[in-house]
Amino acid sequence: MNTLLFITWDGPQTSYMEGLFMPIFQEIAKQGDYQFHVVQFTWADAQKIAHTQAAADQMGITYTAWPVLRKPNIAIGSLLTVLTAAGKIKKYIRENNIHIVMPRSTFPAMMVNQIKNKAFKLIFDADGLPIEERIDFAGLKKESFQYKLMKSAETKMLKSADAVITRSQKAIDVHIAHIGESFRSKFSVVFNGRDKNIFAYRPHLREELRQELGLKDEMLFVYAGSLGPQYCLNEMLEIFQAYAEKQKAKFLILTGNTTFAEQNIPSELKPHVILKSVPSEKVSFYLNGGDVAFGLRKPTFSMQGVAPIKLGEYLLCGLPVIASKGIGDSEMILEQFEKCLLYDHDHPPSMERIFKFTEKATFADRDAIRQKAIGFFSLPAAADSYLKTLRSFC
Repeated sequence: MNTLLFITWDGPQTSYMEGLFMPIFQEIAKQGDYQFHVVQFTWADAQKIAHTQAAADQMGITYTAWPVLRKPNIAIGSLLTVLTAAGKIKKYIRENNIHIVMPRSTFPAMMVNQIKNKAFKLIFDADGLPIEERIDFAGLKKESFQYKLMKSAETKMLKSADAVITRSQKAIDVHIAHIGESFRSKFSVVFNGRDKNIFAYRPHLREELRQELGLKDEMLFVYAGSLGPQYCLNEMLEIFQAYAEKQKAKFLILTGNTTFAEQNIPSELKPHVILKSVPSEKVSFYLNGGDVAFGLRKPTFSMQGVAPIKLGEYLLCGLPVIASKGIGDSEMILEQFEKCLLYDHDHPPSMERIFKFTEKATFADRDAIRQKAIGFFSLPAAADSYLKTLRSFC
């Protein structure tokens, strides 16, 4: 039995741990001889931590939450947390007989870098391109001390790890351009997976949902996920408004960022937009009522490294998708789906082309979309991608 410790750093607003990683770890444990431990650095409250703990218990994963200091201010508290974590992690590894350590992203990498004489195998989950994402969306400057500190830690981890996993081949190419071609063999791409039994096309749910929302024969556009500058709300609203001027339509937005949505949806469109914040376990129910989904994201440099989770959710529910070009490797995958329209942000498709796609979406074979999606976006597909890396040196 191989024991694996996954170390992550998450804000209280995210549900990646219980919604994405733990189900994949549970699936890996079913397929291979692995036992998972998770240490999550977080500043979430006791209720949120208890929710994650319950999910871990249910999936047979040993979970520990360690607090991120927020005083005297967020920056200094975070740095103090990183600098004092190595000893705690080393003790945890020893006491729990950990064979493999997998830090996810920059801060956990900085912690593990401090451990001397490593007696364990090291897999670095480089995630996407998180430092570049801070440059694109959080105002981080390349000349800043913070950037240099994080980039140095990431580079050290990329070079010293036994294996590195990313979410796209493009991310691998970016890292190799930085650290050198001789390291390429240690890199591999892993998939984000969703439970195909939860995210599934069920016609009876479609009727139930549309009845709940008071819909008849309107075209229902849907979006599920975060909102902010990089998530292209304006483009979604522009497409929806142009369509709604010609045909009856509604736009269902499922997001935790309801305040952002309320502030950015024009008043004339608000009667036609249904805005909801729902628990993650209810998302698939609402997706089943849709006709076409939005998977748009601003294609900045850092977005080459991501694998949007929502694309898998949409396609497993059999939904036709309007999705951005230039986001991770998703373009190569989506080209295999006839009922996907790739949106080029530099040269946007004409509204006429979007209308034609949307009209055809009504007649899409949603079962066929789902069956194809299972090979890319299901939990077994994700687990298999991880196991290829694990078995390469275990």
